[in-house]
Amino acid sequence: MLPYAALAALALLASARAEDPAPVPVPEEPPIAAPAREKLKWLILPNLSYDSDDKLGFGARAEVIQPRAGLDPYRSSFVLHGFATTNGYHHHRFRFDLVGLGPKERMRVTGHFAFRAWLNDGYWGIGNGTEREVSYEDAAADDPDRKRYRYSLIQPFGQVALRHAVSSGDVASPLSLYGSVNVRYTVVDASAGSLLLEQQPLGMDGGLGVQLIAGALWDTREPEVTPDEGWLLEVAGRGVTGMYTFGGPFVSARAWGRIAPGVVVAQRVMGEWLFGEVPFYEMVFWGGVVPIPGMGGSDTIRGVAFGRWRGPGKAVSNTELRLDVLRHRALKQELRWQLVPFVDLGTVWGSGDTATAPDPALPVHPAVGGGIRAIWGESIVGRVDAGVSPDLTDEGPALQWGLYLMFDHMF
Repeated sequence: MLPYAALAALALLASARAEDPAPVPVPEEPPIAAPAREKLKWLILPNLSYDSDDKLGFGARAEVIQPRAGLDPYRSSFVLHGFATTNGYHHHRFRFDLVGLGPKERMRVTGHFAFRAWLNDGYWGIGNGTEREVSYEDAAADDPDRKRYRYSLIQPFGQVALRHAVSSGDVASPLSLYGSVNVRYTVVDASAGSLLLEQQPLGMDGGLGVQLIAGALWDTREPEVTPDEGWLLEVAGRGVTGMYTFGGPFVSARAWGRIAPGVVVAQRVMGEWLFGEVPFYEMVFWGGVVPIPGMGGSDTIRGVAFGRWRGPGKAVSNTELRLDVLRHRALKQELRWQLVPFVDLGTVWGSGDTATAPDPALPVHPAVGGGIRAIWGESIVGRVDAGVSPDLTDEGPALQWGLYLMFDHMF
């Protein structure tokens, strides 16, 4: 649901050094000398993107990266990003990431301050068995029935996270402990005749929420941004107080393995179960050191609409095969292209009395598809993904699809 792609930027990178030599064979390790990593990198990119949930998007992204030998992926990174789409999604943010702080360079501080708004978000009910009524979605563009599954969610927030690597003497360990605080304010606006207004789930009043997260990471990725091998294991818990009080555990396991030169298998499994007064809109947001939006959409199940499935408990599995197909130079850095077939799975649970439909016989929602990655300098990744998934409607099974153009690997 975060369409940060820069279509124009990728085209620029691909053509910027036409006078360079022909593509070189794929090496075992990135052919980037350490001294080049010491130079300050900066980019100002226009964003022209498309997301099947949010439609055509426009914006700009400015990024400054300070590399330093021995620190992965950099010494510091600062990102200023403005973005809006024709379907009413806004995400304007400032993010900083400071690595190697403290006397032994074991601390990392990340800040994220943003204004987010989904002015045409989707709500189809709670639970695995909810059905889309096709007649509403086939209504004319100016027909009020088109608002049946739509509502507005506005949520400005700020988050600061501190991560500390556990060490023994001068030897760094893959184990890190972290904590974060997130303050957000939520506004919900449901249209007349909408399913959300009809069902009135917990959360309609929105309001202030203060979220605390604490957890542990085991991180052996190499390199961090575009791993060829390693693990990222995470166990965490979050608690939220304010207008609503709720919390619960979060677990995630990510693995990467190089099975041949230029061929990497990537796998992610994650789950979370929230207890207490869980508002409907929080059922599609994840805890963890890096908050992930969506139960469906570009970051969880590609081909499924963002927010299509909701429940206090949720889990996803994502499998990718990342195949290097071309390397060349662009703007004095290596530009690497990948083809990425994938399979995504997801489910929700724990709805209890709040479920608006009984679960189907097999409450697992699959999606399959493929994508393209453009990796510049091992630290900036652009991706295009397309996926398709079966869905439940009042007229029987149907297919839904998704197309996503954005920055960064899915995981």
